[in-house]
Amino acid sequence: MLNAYGDFSEYYDLLGWNVFARNAAVRLNAFFKLRGPKPRSLLDLACGTGELERSLRNTGIKFVGVDASPGMVKIARRKAPKSRFIVADAAGVRLHQKFDMVLLLFDSANHMTSYSHLRRVFRNARRHLNDNGCFIFDFLTERGLEEWEQINIRRKKDYTLFCYGHYYPEKMLADIFIEAFIRQPAPGGPHENYRRVFQKIVEKTYPLNGIVSSLAECGFAKITASPFDLDEKVAQATRLWFVCGK
Repeated sequence: MLNAYGDFSEYYDLLGWNVFARNAAVRLNAFFKLRGPKPRSLLDLACGTGELERSLRNTGIKFVGVDASPGMVKIARRKAPKSRFIVADAAGVRLHQKFDMVLLLFDSANHMTSYSHLRRVFRNARRHLNDNGCFIFDFLTERGLEEWEQINIRRKKDYTLFCYGHYYPEKMLADIFIEAFIRQPAPGGPHENYRRVFQKIVEKTYPLNGIVSSLAECGFAKITASPFDLDEKVAQATRLWFVCGK
């Protein structure tokens, strides 16, 4: 995965993008209690700013986070100093270490815009997984990517955020645009200054059977898909939650 976020990483948490990791931490804690025992080691591919590691810091799990964005990793190291963070690509990183759990969260898998790239990431996740380990990832469906057609505006004290995009059904692909105006300190001055941050992200979705067959091709034998939003059904879900084992 390329460094998709650039300078945007500096404001990632401020703009609220770390909330998904907090929600995922709640879901994972419930998963640990249901499935037990909790993993002793966890590899977080596309870890972002380390919010998940910070949210689960009291679990005793040993975390390794990987992200292609140096800015994200820099923030993650500050937020979760007891965890290990590496600047690397989710498909290409080789740690020569196996983990009880591998994660790929916050539609990071949707950044893989070809089946070959997606399978390279799946194979790498399996490569780093213990025999009885678990690979968990989420995935935006067509319905999820279609939601980017709406223009979303969020105004806070320190920023104004615009999110919009376009979904191409024939390609099952979306161009996503994130534009923010961040208030900057202006000591001694009567006027407020704002910094513009703009980021384009490309995300792709795949049919459920295509994801499942790709996972099977990469060596996963136990595959479960459920809606991330438990009020939805799989066929109508905007985001799916996959739990996979060897």
